[in-house]
Amino acid sequence: MTDIGFTANTDAIHQKTGIEDFLIGLLNKKKNGYYVELGAAHFSNGNNTYSLEKDYGWTGVSFEIVDSMREEFNLNRKNPCMGDALSFNYIDYFEKNNFPKQIDYLQLDIDAGYDSHGRPVGNSHWTLQGLIAVPLNTYRFTAITFEHDANMYWRNAAIRDAQREILDSFGYALVHRSFYEDWWVDPKIIEHGKFRDYLHWQTL
Repeated sequence: MTDIGFTANTDAIHQKTGIEDFLIGLLNKKKNGYYVELGAAHFSNGNNTYSLEKDYGWTGVSFEIVDSMREEFNLNRKNPCMGDALSFNYIDYFEKNNFPKQIDYLQLDIDAGYDSHGRPVGNSHWTLQGLIAVPLNTYRFTAITFEHDANMYWRNAAIRDAQREILDSFGYALVHRSFYEDWWVDPKIIEHGKFRDYLHWQTL
């Protein structure tokens, strides 16, 4: 491995994110769960799977296209972080690593940010393309979060609506609608009496 100047920091300060609190509560502090994280960014700060791995023993695979962040992630985390989430063979990886057919959590957030004029850097459809790349016909996910950033750029409203059409068609229930993100649950696994505690509709 090339030395890029990072050192492992396994004691990094981490404050649980709202999504982590949601998952931990929804799944009753489940131990040894499974996750798939498209758009890992920093291995700890603002990361939605750090506590799941460190405190609850979850197994997972993450994706981060920025080389330096991916290198730092792999130095500091047990579970691996891969590169391109859009061309990855998910079925092959899941089968070789004994992922269950019902995976606990899927995160989709692979945008590259926005410039000073509020326009997307890169392709604003990457997160939607990531959803399409995941084998939804073969694997189900108990909870899914999709960051659409409809508040950041007007075209993103179409991306938000497209992922809603897709996930609704697979029978997922939309429980949290914010200006920039949607949270979903699988009602075949989480009954309404449980997920209704997390209903939050900030916007249509």
